Order: sequence, then C-alpha cells, then structure tokens
Amino acid sequence: MERVKFDAKFTALTAGVFIILVLQATGLIYGINEWVNSQLPLMDTPLMNLFTRFGGDIFLALFGAFAVIADWREKGRVSRNTLLFILAVAIGLVAVGALKLIFAEPRPRPGYGTYAFPSGHTFRAAVIAAYGSDRWKKYAPAFWAYAVGIALTRLLLHVHWFGDVLFSLLFAPWLYLLLKSLLGGKSE
Repeated sequence: MERVKFDAKFTALTAGVFIILVLQATGLIYGINEWVNSQLPLMDTPLMNLFTRFGGDIFLALFGAFAVIADWREKGRVSRNTLLFILAVAIGLVAVGALKLIFAEPRPRPGYGTYAFPSGHTFRAAVIAAYGSDRWKKYAPAFWAYAVGIALTRLLLHVHWFGDVLFSLLFAPWLYLLLKSLLGGKSE
C-alpha cells in the first residue's frame, strides 16, 4: 500500500484552513467579508439558483454513484480512493455542520437556511473537485472551475460570506489529502 506523503500542497492547505479558522474565531475576517459582500451585485435569478444546486446533496450523490459505477466498470470493485472520497464526504459534512453550530455565523441575507460558516455547497463542490482532479488529472482545471463557480454562486446570491466559501475551498482538499495520507490512498 503506497502512502501519500505530506507535501508543500498539504502544508499550504493546512495553514490556510488554520488561518481562516483563527480569523473567523477572532472576528478579524468580518471586515473582509463585509467589503466583499458590498462589492458584489445580488444576482438572485433562476439561472443562478439552478447553478448553485450543483453544489447540493443531490448532485453530490449522483457524482458519488457515478464514481462507484466507473470503478466497478473499470476494476470490478470500488477503488480505495473512491472509498476515501466517500469517507471525506461523510466526515466533512459532519464537520461543516458542527462548525456551523459552533460559530453560529448569520448569513448575509437572513432566511436562507441555517448558519453561514462554512459553506456546505462549496465544501461539496470542492471535495468533488479534490477527488475528481486526483482521479481524472487531465480534467483537474474543469473540476476546480466547477468548485470555484459554486463558491461564486453562493457569494452572488449573498447567502455566504467570502470567508465561508474560502474556508470550504481549502478544507475539502485538505481533508481528502489527509485521509488519503493516513489511510494509504494511491495516486491514480
């Protein structure tokens, strides 16, 4: 079983996750959040609402099913990395829910779900991007464009702060790489 080593990418993600958590906990990110929110137009359109759904649970479940079926067709079994992806999704969604309760950060627009920090939609998109870009390397730019696009929909709908989506964009690949390193995932 080949172990993935902790490298500069993992170290940078660790630093980013830690820094944003500290900024959120101390309130030092509020000024940045307010400024970014004030600079962005509200784009609450049917098209924007459709796009943001690609960061929801249904799309995540469909992508997970696709990954399992693709493994089954290619190898006759589910790969270790796909199992690590599913584990990262489960642990990550629990962590996102717990952080929402711990920080209890109000959303920029009241009435849109529970708390803001961190963004669950962005986490889902970023964990798909982390796994997808690891598995299908030549499509990595498309996977990350998708994740950043979902983060932007959350900002343009004014349902999340900048810090919420930035944290999730860093947390998802950090968690996937951590699990991959600890549990022996392979580079595909």
